[in-house]
Amino acid sequence: MAETQTADPMRQPKSSLDVEDLPLHDLIPHWTSMLWLLGMRPMLQSLFAVNLTMSDNILLRQLRRRAMTIAAVADELSLTHSAASRTVDRLVRDGWVRRMENPVDRRQKILTLTPEGVALMEDIEGKLTAGIEYLAARLSPAEQEQFRRLIAHMVAANCIEDK
Repeated sequence: MAETQTADPMRQPKSSLDVEDLPLHDLIPHWTSMLWLLGMRPMLQSLFAVNLTMSDNILLRQLRRRAMTIAAVADELSLTHSAASRTVDRLVRDGWVRRMENPVDRRQKILTLTPEGVALMEDIEGKLTAGIEYLAARLSPAEQEQFRRLIAHMVAANCIEDK
């Protein structure tokens, strides 16, 4: 009786034909490896070049979407209020974040990105986008349109409302 082998999802495919018939759960590790090399790695290199952490990246991405308070930062990053305040202090000092008084409650501070912070986030997002665009450019025009439709469908199906 032949022994059944479990497929190793990270095994390098021998050819493009070797990949074509893999089930989705075996393809996803290959896809994420390509995304890491072509998009995430350059994005992280950009972050580290300006002394930012992944937590900083998460916060700056949220601030790109909406203004926040220190309490919201603490909640978003699962930090204590004082740790969130120190993180924000560093980002303000480095010129990425602006802290303004809340006109409704002067004890509270509202956080937004500075123009430099917006430019940084556009650059970092561009690194990830460029990696995905590089992969998509290797597809035929019809496949690119199919890929675009699938991405649009996933985005529409998983829209996240602001908190």
